[in-house]
Amino acid sequence: MRYSKFFSKTRHNPPCDADSRNACLLTQAGFIDKVAAGIYSYLPLGHRVLSKVCNIIREEMDKVSGQEILMPALHPIDLWRTSGRDRTMDDILYRTHASGNKEFVFGPSHEETVTPLAARYIQSYKDLPVSVYQMQTKFRDEPRAKSGLLRGREFGMKDMYSFHTSEEDLDNYYETVITAYSNVFDRCGLKSYVVEASGGPFSDKYSHEFSVETPAGEDTIIFCEKCDIAQNLEIAEGKIADPDEKTEKELPMETVDVKRGFSITESAKAHNVTDDKVLKTVVYEVEGEGLIGIVIRGDLSVSDVKLENYMKKKLRPASPAKLKDMGLVQGYISPVNFPEKIKMAFIADHSIKNVKNFVTGANENEKDFVNANLARDFIIDDFTDLLEVKGGFACAKCGHGLEEKTAVEAGNIFKLGTRFSEAFKLNFTDKDGKSKPVVMGCYGIGTTRLVGTIVEASHDDNGIIWPLSVAPYAVHIVSIGNDEEFLKKADALYDDLREAGVEVLYDDRDERPGVKLKDADLIGIPLRLVISKRTLEADSVEWKLRSDTEAENVGLDELLDRVKCFIS
Repeated sequence: MRYSKFFSKTRHNPPCDADSRNACLLTQAGFIDKVAAGIYSYLPLGHRVLSKVCNIIREEMDKVSGQEILMPALHPIDLWRTSGRDRTMDDILYRTHASGNKEFVFGPSHEETVTPLAARYIQSYKDLPVSVYQMQTKFRDEPRAKSGLLRGREFGMKDMYSFHTSEEDLDNYYETVITAYSNVFDRCGLKSYVVEASGGPFSDKYSHEFSVETPAGEDTIIFCEKCDIAQNLEIAEGKIADPDEKTEKELPMETVDVKRGFSITESAKAHNVTDDKVLKTVVYEVEGEGLIGIVIRGDLSVSDVKLENYMKKKLRPASPAKLKDMGLVQGYISPVNFPEKIKMAFIADHSIKNVKNFVTGANENEKDFVNANLARDFIIDDFTDLLEVKGGFACAKCGHGLEEKTAVEAGNIFKLGTRFSEAFKLNFTDKDGKSKPVVMGCYGIGTTRLVGTIVEASHDDNGIIWPLSVAPYAVHIVSIGNDEEFLKKADALYDDLREAGVEVLYDDRDERPGVKLKDADLIGIPLRLVISKRTLEADSVEWKLRSDTEAENVGLDELLDRVKCFIS
């Protein structure tokens, strides 16, 4: 393609509202154009990259027996009412009405569409297992669309759905998809981590995310180098060092007057103890069940996801107004001598079991207990793992120190079980003639998000550095000079490469050399060939890889073979 004929062009300066490197570079280099927050047009360069990403994904899904289909983006609301997700995902649904006042949603996901579709074709165990996928546009009303292609309101996704006779069959297929997904990211030039994560609104089981380490990421993953295991911060398991209190004796509990702030640090300072000696209580409102008190060691934090998984209900921290209405004193709440008139259960993290002589609130303003001890001075209704793990904790499996990594979630997979098949009556007849619900799995990769992720992971101060597998073109010819004979030779080189099947972007503009070279770095095509009067006098071109700092001269007689070798 001749750059002089291109629909889009580079910009001299990055957009002023770009809040990430991918938004900045992709817009400045002419790959995308912002229409509104979280909504982008894909220009010729961007569309070529996106198409290559989709083709890689398509090839890997075909290898695991996925069959490509295409479902509508517009869904009748009745499908979402059947699954109940018209309520649980209401905050991100785009809704609209058609003639006859019929309500529809623009699909943020396609479980509600694919399940009744499968019910029309799956009747017997002989029809299973089967897997279908699509490349489709999704719509989610993100409250904070940001980070360019990483968090959009309209975005591309490959979503695949598998159907099985048993959990065991799903488990086996699930493992093959993990391998296929890892292949996708490898082929896109990315180092990915397979991360254990929460199932979120899609599944009550744990899921797996595929995360790429980058400072632009919104996720924190916890990684054990020794075990080569990564977990999402929300559900990560880890060990903490128990306080060295084996010889400490339980002291008599006392009530003391104190003036302090509400933070753990202020409480510890007021009593001249370390943060781990403070018994922290966090009160939550549980959907449909009132309040619950969560107790944990003062130097640790509660994982809201672990708590929701334990409660199996939605919850949120209780507001100061709610605490006041219930007769609770903010900053001084604890399970010790808790008022009997207030009905509230207390659930604790295991971390409080081995600490003696806590300081904690006395459920009265400006009064604390000192030397409060579990079992003697207060009881807990249940214990569970509620710990939000951090870097520096020990791996729960091997004891090795854990690391925190900032990453982008580039894909995710879920074991749906029978949740959707039961809702939509997707059943099959087994070998014994019994009707059973089909077991399902789903597997997503954000195609447009993956484009943004590649840029975040592969760029420098001068622009994008595309991996060859997804680059818009393999070779970028830059001609320097405007002599007629020289231009004929540059054109001939362009034609020879194209005839050899090489994807070439040819910068044939009448521009200054500095502008052309700067644009080449910004666009980021893997191989740059500079042809000028000086190089032609030596029967050569300047050969430079985008990922390298040094260039070399390559003779015209060997150029074509070397380019073929480079792209093979």
